[in-house]
Order: sequence, then structure tokens, then C-alpha cells
Amino acid sequence: MTSSTGRILVTGSAGFMGSWVAHRLAELGYEVYGVDNMQHGDKENIDHNKQKFTVLDLRNRSYVEDYIQYVKPEYLFHLAATAREGASQFSPILMTENNLNAYMNVLTACIKTKKLKKVILFSSMSVYGNQKPPFDETFERKPEDVYAVAKAAMERNTEILSDVYGFRYTIVRPHNVAGEHQSLSDLYRNVVAIFMNRIMRNEPIYIYGDGEQTRAFSYIADSLDCYCKCIEEITDGHIINIGGINHITINKLAEMVIEAMGEKTWKIIHLKDRPREVKHAYCTYEKSVSLLGYKEEIGIEEGIRRMAHWAKRKGPQPWTFERLEIYNEKTPITWFSDFDNKSGCRGHFI
Repeated sequence: MTSSTGRILVTGSAGFMGSWVAHRLAELGYEVYGVDNMQHGDKENIDHNKQKFTVLDLRNRSYVEDYIQYVKPEYLFHLAATAREGASQFSPILMTENNLNAYMNVLTACIKTKKLKKVILFSSMSVYGNQKPPFDETFERKPEDVYAVAKAAMERNTEILSDVYGFRYTIVRPHNVAGEHQSLSDLYRNVVAIFMNRIMRNEPIYIYGDGEQTRAFSYIADSLDCYCKCIEEITDGHIINIGGINHITINKLAEMVIEAMGEKTWKIIHLKDRPREVKHAYCTYEKSVSLLGYKEEIGIEEGIRRMAHWAKRKGPQPWTFERLEIYNEKTPITWFSDFDNKSGCRGHFI
């Protein structure tokens, strides 16, 4: 990519993907402003030489409007999310507020400045639902959970408001991304990081169902330039899957993580399926190749090894538990703090 100029707002810039994107855009010459509510962000992910960072809760409409009137971004890279798809059925209010409502606050405020040129919305493969994979960008949106419904609404609202107010947009559907800067303490998402932290804490690896679920994992560095290229006009109006080319089972993923962490074997315990979890979910990749030049230069196997090296330097992390809004017999037992305490896992509520 060639270097460029322009003022960009990156939301979720202290998080996993947001921090990578913010840093890369700054390296390309853009003026980068970053915001994060720090609920799941990490201050270690923030390079203040590469982004002008502000702690901001995007659910607070008045604060968001004041901030955006000050920044007046030309481009919005929206990565802020509570991306806990499986947990969304048990905290539906939080998932709607932190995803759909927060995004609408930001997008509306950006439109009001009359400076907005383009939105790059980071959505989710979850909007495809339980259709037959590989999921193509031409497929209908058929969300199967509360998180996916929020993401589908964010996509459609972007299309509608773009038509009314004239800003350009690209919708990115990343899937199953792993790499350095990913939270190791989050019990609800990021299976690679969860497996690594389980091993470092000398705990069993828990797999929901039979482990034959399939996903196409990708290493963050392989996708990063493609994310940033979405600012270019060639991607205007497009929905683009960006992520792994080859799909594997969760059982195979566990083997890869165990090996990368330097272990020959590890105790694996299978639990009952999570409610409404899609069994097989992976996407087509041809559009990302033709439009953005996507290729797996590193690949997920080597990416996991690099991530494992980083994780071992950080060391085992305490689990963070969040109080769900609704509980019943379908709530995964690993999400209860007393379950982990009984098995020797220590964590804390946030």
C-alpha cells in the first residue's frame, strides 16, 4: 500500500483488531484518532505515537457527539464491538447497546459534521447464519443470534444512510481472526486465546459439542493490509469476506494450539453444545483476493506459533467473568465463576 493522508477515527482502537488497524493506518501516513471504552481494551495495545487516543463510551450519545464534532473525521473505521456471539442470547440488552446502538451514535455524529467521506464497517460472518458454507457475499443475511441481528442491522443501516447522505462505505466481514494483542482472559470469545490461557493455567481445554465444528481461521497479519485497503474507492459499496482460506475442525485447532504451546498432549473435556451455535461456518475468499490481493503469507499454523510465543511471554491471565442478564439450563457452565473456582480456575467479575 502507498502512504496517504486524511483524518481517520478508529473505534475500538485499544482492542485486538482495532489496535492493529490503527497502527497500520498511522504507518501509512493517516492522522489517526482512536477511541475505546477500555472494558475489554488493553492499554498495552495503545501506541500514543501512532494514534491520538481517548477513552470514550460510545453508548453516551452526548459525549460521542461532542468528541466527533471536535475531531471531524473524514473516514470511520468502526471496530468497536462486544463480539461475544455465543453469550449474546444471555445478555441481549448489552449486545444491542454495545453494538447496534453504539454504532448508530458514532455514525450519526459523523454524518452531522458533513465531513464524512467513507465508513469502513467491520461486521461479522455471523450475519450469514446457518446457511450452507462456504458463505458468499451474495448470500442473504440470516442471523441466528442476538449479536448477529445487531451486526445485520448495522450493515443495513449503513447502506440506507449512505444512500440518503452520500457517504461511501465498505462492509468487512472478518472471521475467526487470531494473533498477538488478543485478550487471553476473555472466557466468552477467541477460542485460540482461550485454549492458550487454559494451558498456561494448567487447566483442561473445554470444547463444546463433538469438536467437529468447522471454521476458517486467519492470522491477523495476513488480513491487516486488506482491512486498510478498504479505504480505497475500488471497494466502495462492497461487502467483502476477509479471512482464512482453509477450514479446520475445532479438534484440529486444539491440536495445533497444544503443539504450539510446547506440549505433546493435553486434557480435553467435551461439553454440551452451546445454544444456537452454527456447526459449520466458513466463507468464500475470491472477492478479497481479486479486490484486495488477500493471500496467506504466514498462515494460521505459523500464526498460532507466533501468538503462542507472545502469550507465553505475557504468562497466564486471570479469567474475567461478566454477569449475564439472563441465565437458564442452556447457559454454558464454563461461564459461571463457581464452576471455574471448583475446578481450580480463578477469575474475577468486571
